[in-house]
Amino acid sequence: MKRDIDPLIGGLASVTDRQAAGLLPEDAAAALADRITATASLSTVDGSPAPHRRRSPVLRIGLPLAAAGVACAAVTAVVATRDGGPGDTPGVTATSPRVSLVSALSFTRRGGYIDVRVRDPLADPKRYKEEFAAHGLDVTLSMVPASPSIVGTVVMMETSENTGERDVTTITAKGECVTGGGGDVCPVGVRIRTGYKGTAQIVFGRDARPGEQYDSTAPASAPGEVMHGMTYRRHRVGEVLAALRERQVTVPEYRAMEGNVSKALKPGQVPPTWYVHDAVPWAKNQVLLFVGPGPTEQASGQPPSAPPGVPSPTPTG
Repeated sequence: MKRDIDPLIGGLASVTDRQAAGLLPEDAAAALADRITATASLSTVDGSPAPHRRRSPVLRIGLPLAAAGVACAAVTAVVATRDGGPGDTPGVTATSPRVSLVSALSFTRRGGYIDVRVRDPLADPKRYKEEFAAHGLDVTLSMVPASPSIVGTVVMMETSENTGERDVTTITAKGECVTGGGGDVCPVGVRIRTGYKGTAQIVFGRDARPGEQYDSTAPASAPGEVMHGMTYRRHRVGEVLAALRERQVTVPEYRAMEGNVSKALKPGQVPPTWYVHDAVPWAKNQVLLFVGPGPTEQASGQPPSAPPGVPSPTPTG
């Protein structure tokens, strides 16, 4: 006789997330949290070391079979969070972190400021808003698709009028990206004065989804970008396209100057004998090329305008 197994399966999932968070003993939860979150801390404006991006650690837990289902629920429901010092939260120390439900942002108190970093770049923006509000802050945080080398960095920040210059600042880390001017000190989080009553809009870069165009980009030749290490300026279009094909990179559009106007051109409309003046990342494994009939731009002495959502490139010679 056929048995309905749905009630049996349902019986295995009778523990809520909040209940699961308390199933592990405090010492076991603390040890588990340490293993989940083991990582070097990012450097800030005080110059402490910054980490390289790395893969998430693999967690191995030995448990009796009878307890495996409950423990898996507990691991799913909890995450470790740390405050800036032992005195920030009663009962929380650097060696025994607090265990709580997963949050989209991390908040760390440092003196009269709160450091904020993104934990979940795919969270609903409403969650970011709610978590800021829980700390008494009126901050709107959003994520936009960005080229690979600036994923996880602050790409835009605006604050309300009459805001003190130290009320909302960025936390920087050396070597996390390459900026448009060729520097390598990049904004990886924000620092907000405790009790700040103004408003702020903060935008972070995230990984682009398949087929999604970048809203913010680094230089096309920056480390981590698809044209890193390539010499392409003042080279003919056909030569550059051949080099890009070897990297499995395509060019969906071009820009060429007509007088002082930048004109969009499609593949096939640009002669291979023309020259490449500049390039910007466009989407995953795609770049936009700025081209013209001569080795250098003649119209205005400045590179043509980038399409909406893509910053104009900075000439580097």
